[in-house]
Amino acid sequence: MSVTVKTKKWLKNNADITLKGKNVVVTGSNSGVGFKTAEIMLYLGANVILACRNLQRANDARDLLAAQYPESDISVIPLDLADFSSIDSFVSKIRQENIDIDVFVNNAGVFHQPGLKTKDGFELVIGTNYLGVNYLTEKLIPYLLSLPHQVVYINTISLIHKIANIKYKDFFYTNRYRNLSVYARSKLCLAKYTYYKALKLDGSNVRMYMNHPGIALTPLGLNAVGPRIAKLQKVFKYIFNSPEKSALSVAYILSNTFPAGSIVGPSKGFGGWGYPKLNRICDKVKTGADELIAFTEKLVISRQFPAETAAQSYHQYFAGTAKYCLMTPGPATGHQTPKKELRLP
Repeated sequence: MSVTVKTKKWLKNNADITLKGKNVVVTGSNSGVGFKTAEIMLYLGANVILACRNLQRANDARDLLAAQYPESDISVIPLDLADFSSIDSFVSKIRQENIDIDVFVNNAGVFHQPGLKTKDGFELVIGTNYLGVNYLTEKLIPYLLSLPHQVVYINTISLIHKIANIKYKDFFYTNRYRNLSVYARSKLCLAKYTYYKALKLDGSNVRMYMNHPGIALTPLGLNAVGPRIAKLQKVFKYIFNSPEKSALSVAYILSNTFPAGSIVGPSKGFGGWGYPKLNRICDKVKTGADELIAFTEKLVISRQFPAETAAQSYHQYFAGTAKYCLMTPGPATGHQTPKKELRLP
């Protein structure tokens, strides 16, 4: 386990930055693209927090990374995006311990979970990939806005969001569960929300982007393409992305100054494989965010408040000590960082 020579060469030529002294949080970082994202961040000099559901696997991952990068600070904080109470505990720890964050990568996600639900009663895939990330982001952003420096916040979507649709009458595919459609919808919802939120935050110290891994040879990626293609992974490893190549999107974002809400993903095969580049944002991501957010508000409030207080606004709940959150109109508040300073040193 180590960053390959090929990757080191690509980084030198395309993302020649140092993250020495920077603190990076990566969710779902005990395996796959998340693990490789953490490894690349360490290679670039960062300290890394592995935010994971499975603590045993997270600790094992930390031990592997620590052996390779003994001078770096690598820690583990439990985080289960399928459990709002776990998210609350995670954010509380960040706040109470004043943990400094320069980069936050929401990489964790699930696929193909028919019949399973989150702890809060939502279908597991949409409940984790969209509602969990939405809830985490809304809880965490006020703290990030209070930090006296720039923060880069990245939500991982999927190439498949382009073929998804959103139907609110059967949002969770209760009537007919289809694995790929459920996953695609979860990622389209996340893309819509992230784009909307990024524009709201534009001008603040928090810069929000999206990345996607293309078709990566990870357990989740192979599960998505189906068992027949998965059996041919030895052949496709010369075409599809390795987890390490897909993980380069984060370094590429950090080494460039892109417009808020931009998407970075593989450069070849219609975004399926290759080294990262700036991708075009499809029209469906840019529209319908207000309806999605209103729907999401009702879902979250229905799980967080008893019926008699359900009318309490989403904004009031998430605001806490902050002045900016999802439903706040107008410009974002917080420390203003000039756009010309977006590049991390």
